[in-house]
Amino acid sequence: MPSASKLTGLQKTAILLISLGADLSAELLKKHFHQEDIEKISQQITMMDTIPREIQDEVLEEFAQLIQAREYLMVGGIDYAKEMLQKAMGDHKALEILDKVQHSIKNRPFSSLRKTDPKHLLSFIRDEHPQIIALILNHLHPEQASLVLSALSPEQQSDIARRVAMTDRVSPEMMREVENILERKLSVLETSEPSSGGIKSLVDILNRVDRGTEKTILEELEVSDPDLTEEIRKLLFVFEDIVKLPDPSIQRVLREVDPKDLAKAMRGTNDDVQERIFKNMSKRASDMLRDEIKYMGPIRLRDVEDSQQKIVQIIRRLDEAGEIVIARGGEDAIIA
Repeated sequence: MPSASKLTGLQKTAILLISLGADLSAELLKKHFHQEDIEKISQQITMMDTIPREIQDEVLEEFAQLIQAREYLMVGGIDYAKEMLQKAMGDHKALEILDKVQHSIKNRPFSSLRKTDPKHLLSFIRDEHPQIIALILNHLHPEQASLVLSALSPEQQSDIARRVAMTDRVSPEMMREVENILERKLSVLETSEPSSGGIKSLVDILNRVDRGTEKTILEELEVSDPDLTEEIRKLLFVFEDIVKLPDPSIQRVLREVDPKDLAKAMRGTNDDVQERIFKNMSKRASDMLRDEIKYMGPIRLRDVEDSQQKIVQIIRRLDEAGEIVIARGGEDAIIA
């Protein structure tokens, strides 16, 4: 087999997927490749026999470098990416990687908006058609999109949330049309490409909004589209779902939680959740927490919800890091 530098892009893709294993490779193919590409890659995989370890390592290293360079480009543009890569890899390697990235990807639509303050962004898009707002939210960081969605009126929230969930692929022609509309207000827009959205995109946003906004959106959606709402709920993790985690996962989460936030969060939940949490604490810690809750005094519902949301964010972070796994759609949660 030739060295990694002489392999074609198709061969490198096949080696990468073989190296990642069957389960992860299947997910990547399903989410990021068209059927025609999948057939070509599958054919290439069947043509490969033994792949030397050094070739695998080179391909994986190049893939990691390209991902890193792509992230730099998305966050800060070409100058920022060049500076960061030069610091990490040196001038020659940085320019080589950057050249590959620029030839292999297009910047995401509305990438300039991803660096815009959410308050400014809200004033920029709030009067646009709900479908356009949904399209833009699909291209923002989930944290940024959640702030924008939270600031909209309840009527807008439910309508736009439904549109985010129902959006799958948008044609380049549609993207260009939307960009032309927005060019009247903002001069720095990026080139277009098919967009990804759908239920997963909406769940990422809802898991970052405050619980009041989340409840409003789900209640409105329940009326207009109960089937869609049920699909969303299967993927959406709320504080009370902590009882679905195995004990080792709960213990891992509790190590990250501020005791004051935990006390506030438990003031607004049921006995089952409280007892499950107490069960996964030492007797001394659980006694202290019971006293904290008992003598806390009156507390605003918004403060309770904020504390619960902080804990949900910790759970999501640990899930994304692979330290715990959140059960979704009836699957069993496991500790990684």
